[in-house]
Amino acid sequence: MPTTKLAAPEPPPYLVSRPRLLSTLDTSAERPVTVVSAPAGFGKTLLLADWLAHGNHHGRAVWVVVDGYDNDERYFWSALLDALSAHPAMTQGAALTALAVPESPSEDPAFLASVVDILDEQREPMVLVLDDLDELTEPGPWHGLHQLVRHRPAGLRLVLSGRRAPPLSLARFRLADELTELRADDLRFTAAEAEAMFAASGVTVPPSLLDRVTEASQGWAVGLRLAAEAAGRDDGIERFLAGQDRTLQEYLADEVLSPLPVSTREFLQAISVCRSLTPELARALSGREDAAALLRELSEQAMLLSPAAEGESRLSPLVRSYLLADLVRRDPARLSRLHLLASNHFAGQDRPVGALVQAVRAGEQARIAELLARYAARLFVSGAHQVLRYALDALDDPTVDPLFTLVLAALNLERGESAAADLQLGRVHARWPLRPPAVLTVLRDVTLARRAQLSRDQHELTQAGARIDLTLAEDTGLELLAAVQRESALLSEQALPQARRRIGAVLVSARRQGQDHVTTRCLTTLGQIAERCGDYRAMAGFARAVADRNRAPGRRGTVDGAATSVLLAYHAFLRADLPACIELVPGDGSARQPGAGPAAAVLAGAAEFELGRWRSGLRRMDEVRASLTGRAPAEDVALCAVLEQRAALLLGAGERAREVLHWAQEMGVERAELLLLRARAQLALGRNDLAATMAGSLFEGDVPATLSWTAIEAAVVAVVAMLGTGERARAHRMLAQALSWSEGSGVWFPLVCAPAQVADELTAQLGRLGKRDRFTVRLLQRRRSLDPPPLPAPLTDREQSVLRLLPTLRSIDEIAEDLTVSPNTVKTHVRGIYAKLSVRRRRDAVAVAMRRGLLDAENGDSTG
Repeated sequence: MPTTKLAAPEPPPYLVSRPRLLSTLDTSAERPVTVVSAPAGFGKTLLLADWLAHGNHHGRAVWVVVDGYDNDERYFWSALLDALSAHPAMTQGAALTALAVPESPSEDPAFLASVVDILDEQREPMVLVLDDLDELTEPGPWHGLHQLVRHRPAGLRLVLSGRRAPPLSLARFRLADELTELRADDLRFTAAEAEAMFAASGVTVPPSLLDRVTEASQGWAVGLRLAAEAAGRDDGIERFLAGQDRTLQEYLADEVLSPLPVSTREFLQAISVCRSLTPELARALSGREDAAALLRELSEQAMLLSPAAEGESRLSPLVRSYLLADLVRRDPARLSRLHLLASNHFAGQDRPVGALVQAVRAGEQARIAELLARYAARLFVSGAHQVLRYALDALDDPTVDPLFTLVLAALNLERGESAAADLQLGRVHARWPLRPPAVLTVLRDVTLARRAQLSRDQHELTQAGARIDLTLAEDTGLELLAAVQRESALLSEQALPQARRRIGAVLVSARRQGQDHVTTRCLTTLGQIAERCGDYRAMAGFARAVADRNRAPGRRGTVDGAATSVLLAYHAFLRADLPACIELVPGDGSARQPGAGPAAAVLAGAAEFELGRWRSGLRRMDEVRASLTGRAPAEDVALCAVLEQRAALLLGAGERAREVLHWAQEMGVERAELLLLRARAQLALGRNDLAATMAGSLFEGDVPATLSWTAIEAAVVAVVAMLGTGERARAHRMLAQALSWSEGSGVWFPLVCAPAQVADELTAQLGRLGKRDRFTVRLLQRRRSLDPPPLPAPLTDREQSVLRLLPTLRSIDEIAEDLTVSPNTVKTHVRGIYAKLSVRRRRDAVAVAMRRGLLDAENGDSTG
């Protein structure tokens, strides 16, 4: 016998030891039979070699590499006897070697009994590893091995390794828990083991790429090893994943596919055009009536097919990539025919996604157009937007058809690409048919309303929503989308509770019909309604539901995703979790972010301001205010006014605060928000009585408000004013009311970020607030966790007037002349400015004022 036939291989330097599998082999030491079976390249041999080299069985095992010669029974048994007799602890070695191997040893009971008897006298336990047992194709050696297993000597443990489960009767051992089995699924590399494989090869790849390789290889050891080698070459990993790596191709061809019959290889190549397969699809692609049976047979080979969804099988990604690359190279015409067969099969089963994808891959323009005409509306409402884009991009000119152009416009709007959508809507208008079908009219009206919604022009949105004809939409497949779009467009014209119920009913129908896009639209709109109703917990719940859905591939970067991110940011802001608010604001947090609207920038600016980034925060809010027109939604106007004025007053920018108040009046904000702004202005002027009266009037009667938490903010103003007038009892009652509203609504921001005297009162009242003590502690803890830098001392109006002139380099006398005051008065104001800004020089005063937002960085004009 060759020495290599009876020796375990030496583990290579790049070997990744796998403790979880070694532990399985160790803990099953008392079981007499171990079976390790998996297709080529799963690491069976190296695993067993590692186990014997480092485990408790080191020096107590013998190894036989089975090959084609072993189909000769005499050769097979000679190898076994040589291996067993060479065991270091074998005391009966001579007896074994003295045995004459008969002509048919497996059929000779006396010979087999002698072998068993000699081994049974062996006192030391031994392990016999038989590797590559799949090389045995003749029944004789298997019969003899079956007898050895059946009459196994007491001290002998058999480890049987091969590409297939051995054709032995092992049921008795399995029932008696005397059998250890490691199959392909056990041998697949985990993500951590795959990472260790790359590290052992001296290759570092990004985690995302490693995940792709691990998924494509399905934990196949050789696949990962070849991928690690490919990673060292330019574009090596991408070529590997595409099935174009030369080494991978050779291994698959030689070790995986070549042992199969030619007809089976042809079958695999035919079905490779689809990722998942049913027996019917496999029959349509291959033309074989026995396709179902062949799929079952191949599924037993884990390297080729594995179960997917119920009743479906999936080709190994690497094998599939190789087969497709081979088809592209050798027979592209056949590849196109196969894709078209798959498209026809999917269309016949009313599976539009598969039908369109396969038609695009077939390169059949007429087929793509035919399928789009039939399925475009259905695919849009179902959320298959990636597939629609894929199909439309495959057409030479999709804009020749008004339906395709409208779908393109609608798709672009869902990604916030309004300019592109406008171009497409213009083309639709120019080519509008004289007698448009209902589906075309409904889709146009829904798309125009969506465009108005994204432009945030309330007047245009109301008009566009009113044009949507729900009766016309019936039986077009767009009825649910039309319903939710009309409701969201007309929210300002109807009662919110009724709108909430109607959209809830649409949501139920959309979920039942599998219309994922409509479901997302419903959830987004319900979140926006909950926000306007002041139900901030429900708002966050709807927004989280959309965020969870948008984690799926192909759903990122949508306007609904941006809109719900703003709702989540708003919820974080109201909970005074300001860092989370900034993190949740979508995109760059600008007022131009598609789907986000001005609220995103206002929230980001206000959160930045509260965290000590005063200048950037105030600038963001100022930019939003400048962008809002008379047709802007009332919620955007009110939020901007309430938060910007608060920041301006805290920073001592009195002129800006007055500017915000005048702007809010011109924009027609509700009376509650106006009262709050005026009360704050009076408080800043030291008119505590008037501020307390104005803020307190918000609690008398039903004062219309846009923001549901305006009353809590007004209560804080009233508390500060009452403390200023010495009315502590009234202040305490008002503070208790504010705590009650804050806890009930989940709005913490007004109390967490309240002036220091309010926080002091909350601290002083601890222990006397009853059931609200615990809530108050949570508010104060949140306040301490924010830890913003202290606000600078505010400048007086006259100091701000002087500050505005400091960047002009005018002399003190010239500034005095401009302000019609004496030079000494100007000097006094300059000293006050220097003291409040903690500077000693004019240049430093200008620089610090710009950083704090008291001066504009570009022209030196005061922002206050």
